[in-house]
Amino acid sequence: MLRRVWRVRVNAHRFLRNFPALVKSRPREVGLIAAAAAILLFLTLFSFWLKMQLFRDTETAEALNRYNAKLAEFVQMLRTVESSQRGYLLAGTPGFLKPYTKMSGDLVPLAEELVADVPKQVPEAKTVSAVIPLLKAKLGEMAQTIAFADMGQKEQAIELLKDGPGQKLTGEIEAKVHKIQAQGDALIRINGEKQRWLQSFKLVIDGIGALVIIVFSFLSLSLLLRSNAAMRAAQDELAKSNLELEETVAHRTAALTRANEEIQRFAYIVSHDLRSPLVNIMGFTSELEALGKELFQSVSAANCQPVPENLAKDFDEAFGFIKSSITRMDSLISAILRISREGGRPLRREPIDMNALVEGIFAATEHQIREKGAIVKTGPLPPVVTDRIALEQIFSNLIDNAIKFLRPGVQGSIAVEGETRGGEIVYTVSDNGRGIDPKDHQRIFELFRRSGQQDIPGEGIGLAYVAASVRRLGGTIEVESGLGRGSIFKVKLPRSVARQDRKAA
Repeated sequence: MLRRVWRVRVNAHRFLRNFPALVKSRPREVGLIAAAAAILLFLTLFSFWLKMQLFRDTETAEALNRYNAKLAEFVQMLRTVESSQRGYLLAGTPGFLKPYTKMSGDLVPLAEELVADVPKQVPEAKTVSAVIPLLKAKLGEMAQTIAFADMGQKEQAIELLKDGPGQKLTGEIEAKVHKIQAQGDALIRINGEKQRWLQSFKLVIDGIGALVIIVFSFLSLSLLLRSNAAMRAAQDELAKSNLELEETVAHRTAALTRANEEIQRFAYIVSHDLRSPLVNIMGFTSELEALGKELFQSVSAANCQPVPENLAKDFDEAFGFIKSSITRMDSLISAILRISREGGRPLRREPIDMNALVEGIFAATEHQIREKGAIVKTGPLPPVVTDRIALEQIFSNLIDNAIKFLRPGVQGSIAVEGETRGGEIVYTVSDNGRGIDPKDHQRIFELFRRSGQQDIPGEGIGLAYVAASVRRLGGTIEVESGLGRGSIFKVKLPRSVARQDRKAA
């Protein structure tokens, strides 16, 4: 992938660098290509404009057809309601009244909907509004006749039906609706003629475009044939440059790998060789301590009085300092050896249940957590595909530090949470401990460097080891903290660590 990106960048750079020279050397070809591009762009934009016009006209026709269909539905519903009224008045059977009861209440809302949805193309939109008062009068007339029939005054109801304004109201409503429908039909016809004209014009434009494409295709073929030799030469040169670049990158990568292996081997050898004289110093120190005690006893026996107490105390204190220094030196050498061995260990990719891993670490440190009286929390943690050993070491160190540096007298709180962000997973280990001074945020990830009050045992390698392990897994680590405000360590890892075939040095 990196090679492809690099090649594209190289090609683009070369094209831009050589473009002025190309214009000067081949102005005819460049002018022809520019003219072809301009013509094709114009034809494309014009064709797009025609398509948009056709699309808008089609939408207009569909809107008018839908509106005319609603008008027809309204008239049909009005006639059904009126037929139901008349059937009930003539027959007196309640069954005839069902359509009236079901639909009469929907007529006014439907008429109001027609007023709200009238297309903007209809010139006499006020005609639709005039239907509503006529409709209400018609519904009032039908309700009055049905009320007479319900009270047993059937003859009066029929008389009102014959001589009342109901039939006239219906006629006026239908006349207005038909007028609007006629206007819509006329607009649909005009729109259809316009669409046919635009489609014919579009065919002409498409034909011109096809002809232009054919002409410029022949011209382009001619140019391609003439420049084929130059292109081949340029491709050969580019291939040669790419090959040289790949060889350079391969050599530098191999050199970097060898240098890294040499550094790890050197750290291992130095740490191993330092341990031998350290063991000797430790042994001779023990012998000197025993010899000193024997010497004091001999002097006491010869002088018949004990050796001065301050002299024996100074002697023991001096040997105590030597022993503590030897112990610290041994732990530092062990730390260097551990980091060197971990760097040479091949990674083993496997899917890891992070919830189970973190809960296991908390279980292993339960005694320390209980002594501190701390509360721990594990949020839902996304799974990851990476090296289990490295991941366990990372979170063990972070959780162990969070426990160590809780503030006395304050209810301790430790939380481990995680979320997926694109192609990476972000895990956070947060606490409400003593915190870290912002000026030491980078320093704490360096080997043998510590921050703040040095009242807790440690060599200053834990976070350096964590940072090295996170980088080896292809991730990053950062901290957000302040004195007295606790700390938040953010570990960002790829969802799946890259395969490594590297063997231990």
